[in-house]
Amino acid sequence: MKRSKVVIVGGGFAGLGAAMELDRTLARRAEADVTLVSRDNFILFTPMLHEVASGELDPADIVNPIRRILRRVNFVGADVHGIDLAAHRVRGASGITRR
Repeated sequence: MKRSKVVIVGGGFAGLGAAMELDRTLARRAEADVTLVSRDNFILFTPMLHEVASGELDPADIVNPIRRILRRVNFVGADVHGIDLAAHRVRGASGITRR
């Protein structure tokens, strides 16, 4: 059986949530190659920024590296400059293309 390829664009709450779910289901069973493309290699938990501003938390407490969260998902650090749905391609700023 041919493995599916899934590319998720954006590492915010929605993109990370989708990647985590696919990591738990498809990637774990090796049914799909999942790639997350995001400008940042970390997720900032913005709902707790006020606690950092007040000194209750250290900034490191609300920043988590994406690679630590997603063990079986490929990560590409890049800005996405185009998506070609017909060709199933995502084009990044540095010329990176994912199919």
